[in-house]
Amino acid sequence: MSFKTVFAVSVLSVCLAGCGSSRNPSNNTTTLSAQTANNSSAANNFANQGNGNLGANNVSKVDVHSLLYSGANTKVLAQLLLWFGQSKHMNVGYSSNDPAQVKRQVEDMISRGIDGVIVDWYGPNNNAVDQATQLVMREAEKHSGFSFAIMIDAGAIGENSCNGCSPQQVLVNLLQYVEKNYFPSSAYLNIGGQPVVTNFDIDYRYAVDWEQANAQLKTPPRFIFQDEGGFTHTMSDGSYSWVMPWASDYGLGYLTSFYDTGLGFADKETMGAAYKGFNDKLASWGSGRFMDQQCGKTWLQTFSQVNSLFNSGRQLPYLQVVTWNDYEEGTEIESGIDGCFSLRASLSGSTLQWTTQGDESTVDHYTVYSSKDGQSLTKLADLGVGIHALEMCSLAMPPGNYQLFVQAVGKPSMANRMPGGVSYTAACGG
Repeated sequence: MSFKTVFAVSVLSVCLAGCGSSRNPSNNTTTLSAQTANNSSAANNFANQGNGNLGANNVSKVDVHSLLYSGANTKVLAQLLLWFGQSKHMNVGYSSNDPAQVKRQVEDMISRGIDGVIVDWYGPNNNAVDQATQLVMREAEKHSGFSFAIMIDAGAIGENSCNGCSPQQVLVNLLQYVEKNYFPSSAYLNIGGQPVVTNFDIDYRYAVDWEQANAQLKTPPRFIFQDEGGFTHTMSDGSYSWVMPWASDYGLGYLTSFYDTGLGFADKETMGAAYKGFNDKLASWGSGRFMDQQCGKTWLQTFSQVNSLFNSGRQLPYLQVVTWNDYEEGTEIESGIDGCFSLRASLSGSTLQWTTQGDESTVDHYTVYSSKDGQSLTKLADLGVGIHALEMCSLAMPPGNYQLFVQAVGKPSMANRMPGGVSYTAACGG
């Protein structure tokens, strides 16, 4: 693919250091390492995987809500898996029940604009996952506005079986445990004061009576079921959508049908889905299911699908990121999403310019930095997509020798890209 250079500069799309939030000098200084090294909660030694997961990366911290329609009040929740560190799951460089790792994950999510997590929970008999869930609860409680909820996985029915217990009794036991240990948390996700509970595949694997189970609780929750049929499910307070790797259209038809159905149930909650793709080739249970990431466009299309049906007057209540960290099925966004984008900077006289390769729709904006020592950076300007040049003499920089750096800041949760610096001697007249 050839490189394409655009030299025109639109001054209307240039925000020089000192405009807007950049008036705070602390926002104008950073380091080369901070802008190129791993800034995610993925392990620093995590490497690129054959299923499309990026290795530890410098990830865009542009607020995820910026991908939604204007005026959106949608709560964006990330599906969180807490089984890493167990021998039956792949080594991703961290343990899910490490308090420091949970802290990094929650802080990373908040830095990207994510409002909370839904924990894929396997019950108290899976001690590692339950301990990690308690860590998530305690960490969420430290961050006002950040919430968590429990998704009871169908696997919890089997893992928490008891002598003579039916799946129905196990479900009741699980719900009562959640009621006692998680509902009281100040950070637990609620609707109108009632805690929210989702489940994964329980109805597809077991015949259970949700009305009977609900009757055994002192604090009845709001049950969010799954897929289109979830809206008409007994005890339903709404439904959530998921990634469908079998779909030939990247799941867009499934999402359209799901959203259209949800719009017909104004009294119930619709929880949409955003995902980057799917590839279970590295999972021990993999069966060849695959949805191409399209170099980040699958991720962006799931937001476009929301925006085509919802607006400020017809809000989508919830959007679930599928997933934060399912490395085994290739859906994780923790380490960043690969936009397959690159750039190369050069100087023509006093004009800094850069060529790009890849789809610029995956880029949020460009940031230009200067450095006297090649390590400490001063932000000079933010420029809109489509602008590939900046006249340095317009900046009135003090005379001297500099290194200039251009960073392509990705759309939310996509990888940032910043190549090496370009030498520049500031000597503009006047």
